[in-house]
Amino acid sequence: MSTPTPLRLFGTITSPYVRRVRVVAHELGLPVTLEPTATEAGQRELIARTPLWKVPIAELAGEGAAPQLVLDSRVIVDELLRRHGHGPFAPLAAADVEARNVITVADGALDALIHNFYLQREGLGPEAAPFLQRQADRAASALAWLEARAEGGWLTPAMQFGLPELAVATGLAWMRFRATYPIERHPRLLEVLARCEARDSFAATRPAA
Repeated sequence: MSTPTPLRLFGTITSPYVRRVRVVAHELGLPVTLEPTATEAGQRELIARTPLWKVPIAELAGEGAAPQLVLDSRVIVDELLRRHGHGPFAPLAAADVEARNVITVADGALDALIHNFYLQREGLGPEAAPFLQRQADRAASALAWLEARAEGGWLTPAMQFGLPELAVATGLAWMRFRATYPIERHPRLLEVLARCEARDSFAATRPAA
């Protein structure tokens, strides 16, 4: 096992993708310096580092001389696990397409509702932008797909903690926090969320109400 990687993480405590990285870092015992990006100065720091203008991004201690910049939560998580081992996370097999599909579908639902959340903050509603209703329908379809396949399907064997559970739980927690979707429609997914929220890493990264 290598020594802990100093992790400088740019983002907000309310972002579910930032939280995902913070959960992984906590589980692996890695120190994190969170650089807030909600302020004007924080936005400048973010834009100076990523052409996508989205969080999270991370600066990791480089395996060479310079810090390494990583621009996406999935890639950040993969890099942390590569450097430090999987800790409590069940490894994701290269051939496990179902688990990767779960992560993709969970992220698709989350992205759809994030788009809606920010557009509605700008004063747009479904009557003004039918795109919003389509996004809401897309999220509902994705979550129903996950619910239908949860029991005896994609859940990590022996009720372990894996990256699919992490993706689902951080997404659901954000949906509940922002009141963007009635997650109680999906009792099996709520069980996944409850198991994850019992972990210290979720308690330590929970945004304040």
